Amino acid sequence: MGGLGLAVEGPSKAKRSFMDNKDGSCSVEYIPYEPGTYSLNVTYGGHQVPGSPFKVPVHDVTEASKVKCSGPGLSPGMVCANLPQSFQVDTSKADVAPLQVKVQGPKAEAVSLGLGPRLVEPVDVVDNADGTQTVNYLPSREGPYSISVLYGDEEVPRSPFKVKVLPSHDGSKVNASGPGLNTTGMPTSLPMEFTIDAKDAGVGLLAVQITFPYL
Repeated sequence: MGGLGLAVEGPSKAKRSFMDNKDGSCSVEYIPYEPGTYSLNVTYGGHQVPGSPFKVPVHDVTEASKVKCSGPGLSPGMVCANLPQSFQVDTSKADVAPLQVKVQGPKAEAVSLGLGPRLVEPVDVVDNADGTQTVNYLPSREGPYSISVLYGDEEVPRSPFKVKVLPSHDGSKVNASGPGLNTTGMPTSLPMEFTIDAKDAGVGLLAVQITFPYL
């Protein structure tokens, strides 16, 4: 397009290209080759357009974007209080950089009143020597947790992870059913059975007690 000019000034030269959209507008593409602050001077008819020069910070491509996290310790509905939790951090496709993991628990009442720091749980990181690390932690109370994973001081994708820590067991989610619980009556001297489903109740001690009236 006639009269349009673009000058890019910065730590390195930048490759530029223009595309006339045939509708009175123009698309501009430029590729900076080094990190730093670039100044984009956009002119039309020899005059700066409003806002020009534009200051654009350019950063290195972060290696943190190549890191993947997965595992039960990050899965909703699978994390219970006072039970060991773990998840995997895969850095095999990223360059070597320091890994930082911070597990923050729910705010206590004293914290909400400004009387103390937010709960931070201890974290153990094990290098598996295959490009992955195993992160172990123990949530000490139920409630919302925030798990930050940084690689080279950059947040990895989806970090901070939001995890709701459930009670270690919830009796209200236990279901019992079967002929052995028939309240309309059962014959004597025959084996009876019933099923207890506790798969959604967390981890707890199951106890069954059968009582009968004395004659």
